[in-house]
Amino acid sequence: MSEPAPDLSLPVLQSLYAYWAGKRQGRAMPDRADIDPIEMRAWLGHLMLVERSGETDYIYRLYGSAFVDQFKVDMTGQSIDKLPAQQADLLRAEYDAVVQARAPMSRRYTATFDYTSRDKRSAWQVERSWERLVLPLTGGGEAVRMLLVGAYPFETAEEPAK
Repeated sequence: MSEPAPDLSLPVLQSLYAYWAGKRQGRAMPDRADIDPIEMRAWLGHLMLVERSGETDYIYRLYGSAFVDQFKVDMTGQSIDKLPAQQADLLRAEYDAVVQARAPMSRRYTATFDYTSRDKRSAWQVERSWERLVLPLTGGGEAVRMLLVGAYPFETAEEPAK
């Protein structure tokens, strides 16, 4: 298995890819059982584990704490269909592409995020750029059954001065 690694800017995602690649052991992709949560400590808050359900749905089995903090919702146990339609369509297309190719995929994107102060007196929006890596996993066979997704912002959003 010598296909090129995804084009990744962030060293933390490069190391996640290297971990995944090391677990393949000559196969196209590792099995979910090959991934050890203890070995994944460095990335845990920035990981999602997404289960492929049927042919068209994806369910979050793990939704990292960094995403809960950022998006103010815990999607663990929820379908991507619970997201806004445009976002769900984008993610479904991305996840379907990884399933069909049976290979990792990365992308960089910029989005506007809403923030509210702790005392709820002020709100603002911040544009942030992220990098994502989607890694396929089997479930005891050859088919992609789960996706290991790592995502990190390029910079940390700061609360504006009061």
